[in-house]
Amino acid sequence: MQGDSKYNILEAIKRNGGIGLDRLVDKTGLSKTTLREHMLQLERDGLVERTYHRSGPGRPGLRFELTTDGHGRFPSEERELLTDLLRFLKSEGSEAMLHTFFEKFWSKRAERAKAGMDEADDNTAESRLNALSNMLEQEGFMPEIRSGDRPDAIIIKECNCPFRSVIGETQLPCELEIAFYKKIFGSDVARTSYIPEGSHSCTYHIVPRET
Repeated sequence: MQGDSKYNILEAIKRNGGIGLDRLVDKTGLSKTTLREHMLQLERDGLVERTYHRSGPGRPGLRFELTTDGHGRFPSEERELLTDLLRFLKSEGSEAMLHTFFEKFWSKRAERAKAGMDEADDNTAESRLNALSNMLEQEGFMPEIRSGDRPDAIIIKECNCPFRSVIGETQLPCELEIAFYKKIFGSDVARTSYIPEGSHSCTYHIVPRET
């Protein structure tokens, strides 16, 4: 995206911390018609969101701000810092502390997922899975969820791993991801493809336990 009009728009928003359409015209030199088209695409891509700010009487003004994914399009040292932190903790013999941290992190994820699924509009299986899919999408997993080879089975395919830099230092997240799905579904879980082994996705086959 760097160097094209959309990147220039994202950069203008980044530098201003939120910006209206008129100022975007001034900052980018693009017409309002072109900007509207680009903004719709950037919103669909999850990089930009609309906000409304009131600075006086009358209708609130429309502004565009970057989402977390939008901020992620700019250089960051977070990944390198996290990798160095993990290496340091391991070198200091603090692997037990690492294990505790990741267990608590994944436990909170499971609680959040179950709460979201329980709050689904009509509490049908489809709406519950949609709630889970939305959470995974927001986390950056690029999920695909479909029925399995039997009516009560579910296939969850994670096309992206947002923890790649972590996996390079410890595979605890991979182990805990299986436990995550077991916890929220109360089902048997088998991983049938695995990104660290060269697959383009991590895929989980979820089958209810026999009663």
